[in-house]
Amino acid sequence: EPKPLVMKAFLYGAISVLPAAFIEAPFRQFITGRAPDLLTLLVISVLVVGLVEETSKFVAMHVAAFNSHEFNEVMDGVVYGVAAGLGFAAVENLFYSARFGIAIGAFRAFITDLAHASFSGIAGYYLGRAKFDRGHAAALIARGMITAILLHGLYDFLIIAGLVPPAFGIVMVLATYAYL
Repeated sequence: EPKPLVMKAFLYGAISVLPAAFIEAPFRQFITGRAPDLLTLLVISVLVVGLVEETSKFVAMHVAAFNSHEFNEVMDGVVYGVAAGLGFAAVENLFYSARFGIAIGAFRAFITDLAHASFSGIAGYYLGRAKFDRGHAAALIARGMITAILLHGLYDFLIIAGLVPPAFGIVMVLATYAYL
């Protein structure tokens, strides 16, 4: 794919952190592990974090590349989705590093970059399929978004709730990558 278009998707993904952070702000206390119970944390992980962040990255990918003549095969959705996810993760990790220190940033740089790239790549794959199967476009986009949102929400829930050690994030990311 043309580097300028991939960089555009990356940049739009990076910018998409801002509306996501704004929307998530009222839920920040729950996202940082102070939810009153596991069910509340699960709902917020999926319906706030997963939904908001995956929608932000999807919009970034769509606006950056979908209508380009270069988006001419299904796998292009994966490329632009991954680029948008990496842009989002880069800025999000900068925010986390500034707030919690470089050690947290270094850990997140490895795992969360791959997680965001994988989740967005899945949504991008279904966007690519939708572009070339207009009759089923809405269902394909919905399937991709629901899959990415649920995986993202489950990933965050398990880590934030402490139900798995943070290193288990690597296993979850590899499983998501294998799905992709």
